[in-house]
Amino acid sequence: MRVFFLVLLLILNVYAEAKSSGSSRSRSQGKKQKTTVVEKKTAPKSVDKSTSVEKSKTTPISTTYDAVAEPGKDDVVRDTIVDTVYVVMPDTTKLKSKTKNYNIPLPHQTAFLGKGLSVGIGAGLFKASDDCDCLGVWQGQLEYHYSDFITGGLDVRFFGGTLDRDVMLMYQRYRLNVRVHKAFSWVDFYASALLGLETTDLSEFRKEIYDGVHKKHDVADSNKVAKNDDADSSDDTSEDSDDDFDKIRDKENNCEKMFALDGFTLGFEVGMGVKPFRYLGFMGNASYEFNFSWAQLVSFSPGIALNLQEIWPWAGKNLRSTWISFEVVFQRYFNRNVKEWALAGFVGIQFGI
Repeated sequence: MRVFFLVLLLILNVYAEAKSSGSSRSRSQGKKQKTTVVEKKTAPKSVDKSTSVEKSKTTPISTTYDAVAEPGKDDVVRDTIVDTVYVVMPDTTKLKSKTKNYNIPLPHQTAFLGKGLSVGIGAGLFKASDDCDCLGVWQGQLEYHYSDFITGGLDVRFFGGTLDRDVMLMYQRYRLNVRVHKAFSWVDFYASALLGLETTDLSEFRKEIYDGVHKKHDVADSNKVAKNDDADSSDDTSEDSDDDFDKIRDKENNCEKMFALDGFTLGFEVGMGVKPFRYLGFMGNASYEFNFSWAQLVSFSPGIALNLQEIWPWAGKNLRSTWISFEVVFQRYFNRNVKEWALAGFVGIQFGI
């Protein structure tokens, strides 16, 4: 009986050892299998960069957790796989070409800016001829820069004062213009089409003045004749006075021809502006205008300008341009028997907004 009990105890001991060795062997095999799977998922270090880039385009950043744990135990083994992603951004961002900031003075108290609004005002004197008195002149210019090569604007010019001994004049000119520009960093060339409107016709007004003056002279001559006893001497005096009056009237008619335009005017203008120095610029233009009263006007206008924006700090911070200019205008009428050139001078200021 004792022998049987010993044999049974031996069998149980062998069975227990066999069972414990089998469980440990199965555990090690399970770990090896999981490790193999994880190694298959992990990308080798020898993979080239191009393959990683292609994977990164289609595969997002991923994190994989594989856990191996025995039942009933808290020990967990995690293998973490992190894919390195190479993001290749396509070169689609294009640098936009910066708009050039122009600041070139032009005739008529304006400037070429490339964009924005130009406002100019000026005042001066106008000498129509040697037979006429000087008139005051005021002009204003408003111009919008639609692009680097097209601008449009409006300019107004007023003539006022005593034209001669009998007539005080207020003469107005309005002009619309469209300009085509070719600009560089320091110079601008332009060609412009003009549409003008003249608001004063002196022919009727001049006739009324002449008739009134002529009647006064007739009354004065008749009084002289009545007081003079010598008829021959009175006739000579009246003839001399008539000749003097005719000469004066002819001279005054020359003044009239300078301002007798009426209705619409069509014209063409070419000009340029140069900024060779930081503080100084030059400009000039030539224009031809045809008025529907069958008068033709040709004018030339050179000028010089001072860049106030480089001197005035406020203007440099808040305005696109600021110029003080001086211009001289030479003009002449054709088809009206006018043989003299009229002369005008302007001092003005321009602001670019």
